[in-house]
Amino acid sequence: MDALSIMRAVAALAIVLGLIGALYWGARRFSNLRPSSPLSEDLKVVAWKPFDGRKRLAVVRWGDEEHLILTGQTQDLHIASRKAPEDAADESSDEA
Repeated sequence: MDALSIMRAVAALAIVLGLIGALYWGARRFSNLRPSSPLSEDLKVVAWKPFDGRKRLAVVRWGDEEHLILTGQTQDLHIASRKAPEDAADESSDEA
């Protein structure tokens, strides 16, 4: 191998490592794209249970209400809503 081939190999390696580093930085930088508003802090998944092989039942708490949602591969279905129990509000404020 002559010097030109070695320089090309080193340059290609540097470019590939630079691209990998840029992708790593971008993934770390933009992976936490969450709104920083206080309104988004009151949305929580309280519990979920498998319904069958493809679907799940989830209890989602939003503000002072809880919603029962059936999630699936192609669509989600809102089943019921209720006021959140007061003890659940106390527990969530203790955890924070």
